[in-house]
Amino acid sequence: MSKAYAMEGPIGKNGAPTYGANAPAPIRAIARYVNENGTASSVISLTHDTTAIEIGTGGTTAVMRWVTTADTQASVVAVAGSTANIDHVIAANTVRRFVVPIEAINNAAGYGSVVGANREFGLFQRVAWKTQGIASVLLTEYGSSNSY
Repeated sequence: MSKAYAMEGPIGKNGAPTYGANAPAPIRAIARYVNENGTASSVISLTHDTTAIEIGTGGTTAVMRWVTTADTQASVVAVAGSTANIDHVIAANTVRRFVVPIEAINNAAGYGSVVGANREFGLFQRVAWKTQGIASVLLTEYGSSNSY
C-alpha cells in the first residue's frame, strides 16, 4: 500500500483547488536556497521533513537531478554536445514543483524512521541543480508536517 506523504495543493474559495504556476505553495517553506550566477552545479541535502520542493529559474534554463545517498558523483553534468545526467529541465523564468520521489523503501512495512517524513518514507535526501548559462536558481523545501 502506498502512502500519501506530500501536501495537497492549496484550496481556494468554496473549497475549489488552485492549480498552475501562479498558485501559492500550500504551506510555508522550511528551507530556502539561492544560486546566483553559478557556473558549477549546486548540491543540497534535504531536511528530514522535506516531501516536496519548488525550483524557480531566472533568465535561463536550469537542469536538476535527484541524488542517491550512495552517489559519490553528485554534481549535474549537462554540457552541449556531451552526455548529461539530468532528471528534469526547468525552462527559463519558470517555477516548477516536485514531490520528492522515493529512493528506497526502508523496510517491508514501507517506513523505518521517526525522524521525519523524508527519512520515514525513504525519499531522496539530496538534489542537485545547475543553470545553463548565467542566471539565478531558487529552491524551496516543503514538508507535510509544517504549516503557517
